[in-house]
Amino acid sequence: MSKDKEKVVGKKNFILKIIFIILIIITCIVIFLFSSQNGEKSSGVSEGVLESIINFLPSTRDLPADEKQVLIENSQFFIRKTAHFSVYTLLGIELMGLLSLYEISKRRKILIALLCGALYAISDEIHQMFSPGRTAKIMDVFIDSCGVVFGIVIVNLVLMIVKRVRDSKVSNSI
Repeated sequence: MSKDKEKVVGKKNFILKIIFIILIIITCIVIFLFSSQNGEKSSGVSEGVLESIINFLPSTRDLPADEKQVLIENSQFFIRKTAHFSVYTLLGIELMGLLSLYEISKRRKILIALLCGALYAISDEIHQMFSPGRTAKIMDVFIDSCGVVFGIVIVNLVLMIVKRVRDSKVSNSI
């Protein structure tokens, strides 16, 4: 690789690293802010999301108000856990995306991303203990960590596909 090409690749890597770091910080702030909500406000957010979904879906939008409320109450646990999983999947994608830009072993990248994500999940649950009406749950740390793992898997699958496409282009051009 020529010196000029190395400089361009180095600049692109640097810019991508900065972007991933900013995204990680934003995601962590969002998680922190959601964990700072008291129990009542947090439940209200979940109920609002569920109400929007129920009013959007053709199969549930015309239900009577009391049936909608029962549906909201029965679905809230699922929505809350899905939110945990989803936001930590995003964090896993961002962490693994950042680490993919470093020249370290794939195993080490995965381990670092998982460790950082799990430690943030633990700190998030501890933080929730200080928000009125909220508690820390080991199950949430597990769900959050599973989200991080899923994010790591997504990045590794994308990188594997990109590598195969590049390799096939190179072999077809020869």
